[in-house]
Amino acid sequence: MGQLESARRVVGACFLLGAVSCAESTPPPSKTAQAAAPLTTPVATGVTAGPPIKFLAAETARPFLLGTVSITSIDRLLGNGSKLVGQAMPLPMDAVGLRDMILSQAGLPPEVAVNVDFASPSAAAFIALEGKGKSGAVLAVPARGPAEAQKIIEALGKKITTRGEATLVEGNTGGRGWLYRSANVVVLSDEIDALARGAMLTLEARKPGSEDVTGVLFPDAIARANGTDVKTAIDHFLKEMQEKQAKGDGASDVVSQERTLQSLGEALALAGDASSIEFGLVADPAKGLIVRARFNARAGTRLESVAKEVKPFKLDPAVATTSASGRFLVGANSIGPFWRGVLATYRDRLAADKQKGASVALAYYDAVMAALAGQLSTSMSLYKEAPYLSGAFAFPLKDATSAGKVASALATLDSAAASALLRAQIGDTSSVDWTVKKESVGKLKTQHFKVKLKKKPSGASDISKLGQTVDLYWTVADTRMLLTLGKDAKTRLTAIAAGKAPAETNKTVADAQAAAAARDLFYYLDVTPVLVVAGSLTEEQRLATLGKGGGNPIPMMFTAGGDGAGKLWTVDLTVPPSAFAGIGTLVAAGMGGAN
Repeated sequence: MGQLESARRVVGACFLLGAVSCAESTPPPSKTAQAAAPLTTPVATGVTAGPPIKFLAAETARPFLLGTVSITSIDRLLGNGSKLVGQAMPLPMDAVGLRDMILSQAGLPPEVAVNVDFASPSAAAFIALEGKGKSGAVLAVPARGPAEAQKIIEALGKKITTRGEATLVEGNTGGRGWLYRSANVVVLSDEIDALARGAMLTLEARKPGSEDVTGVLFPDAIARANGTDVKTAIDHFLKEMQEKQAKGDGASDVVSQERTLQSLGEALALAGDASSIEFGLVADPAKGLIVRARFNARAGTRLESVAKEVKPFKLDPAVATTSASGRFLVGANSIGPFWRGVLATYRDRLAADKQKGASVALAYYDAVMAALAGQLSTSMSLYKEAPYLSGAFAFPLKDATSAGKVASALATLDSAAASALLRAQIGDTSSVDWTVKKESVGKLKTQHFKVKLKKKPSGASDISKLGQTVDLYWTVADTRMLLTLGKDAKTRLTAIAAGKAPAETNKTVADAQAAAAARDLFYYLDVTPVLVVAGSLTEEQRLATLGKGGGNPIPMMFTAGGDGAGKLWTVDLTVPPSAFAGIGTLVAAGMGGAN
């Protein structure tokens, strides 16, 4: 059935973030449907009439539901969003002007634009139809009142036929779609079956809330809609990716590709353990842009165990604040069930490895696994001069006895064992050249590795400047295993081992860390140092301008954690207002470079 052009324009105006159909379908339940409350769309006169459509009640239709999207208020979203973007660059109009421009460009007749209620919730539901992989979208758009809703329907096109309370309308481009009115809400769909199944679900999805945009996906329903289950669907997706990689670059290392896809598969399987996945977006001029994902765990799944074990992160202050200049990543996470599973996979690979160095690496790995206290702290910095990169990692260990065993095992590592450790994670390590020697750094007994890529990545002529030899120091200090690498690695190792932590001078980092204190994971990312270094290594004029001038921070904060009951695991991304100011500096520099 063709699309209704005018209705699609309403959708474009009301769902400014877009509403993409999942393009899935689900095996239908019994078609015996309960009649919904009578709708109020007047029966058109002078047009043909068919048998009345039977609208399924929400509970009856729920097995067909693949997902929903809801916008609490278009006016609120545009108003707050424009204030945030305005911190990056001046806008030529306010939120109302932006809305009117969008409506004008959508080609909506005045009768539609003037009668839509942009302050009330709008929603879309994606509904499984007959036939594998087929779905339809149903949208609910509020009007300023019942009379205004009818005016919208009248303005959308010529009435072709009616099916009880539903009317088929043909737009001015020939596209067709079904509409009806429920009080002050216009409900529309290109598919009459989708309208029958999804109308009440779409109305149900219209809920005001604290988030500007909310969405819900149902993995099991989406899989069933395609005649499969979640696990099989994930396996099929990974197989397709592997086949595409093989066709695209047959010379690539197969083992590395398989291990990369295996890691992706483990993350996807965790998401597949969710009965539903909720998404939320908030545009707040004071707090920034906040994106949330909420995974509702099914009982007896790995996701349930991940959500149940709550162990707040502990960021080692010495790791966080030494060599803070140029810092683009800092944070910490606890090592919970998911990461323990990943580490166990690496251990299995080491045990199966018969190459040189594997047995020594396995002995070291077992000592570390037995000693880990369940935390990791990380800090990474970038600089415009070689060796460009600096990093530090700290793993707290359980006690002095286990720390001593790790130190003894570490002392046996050579370049072959280090390659085996890396091979267990990524596969082929033939492009990495290792040398190692025992070296005392103050009172610390370290393994000093020198690491260099033997070949530059294809097509990375500018980035190849990063192919410097990188120093890596690896040691056990009291009850911590420490690694430092790159610029000032030796000096940084000494400072971290001594526990001498400068005060955190970045207020954004300090405030975000305090706000995330109860979370399992916290990481702060600043995009600006990455762009500055990239600019210093390229001849592209606009990026090179960044390399010369630097810029304000463009920070983002990631947090994650469970609820302690095994019901819910959440991930949050926050882009604070200061990031938009930093983006403004970036835009200005790019425009200056272009000139």
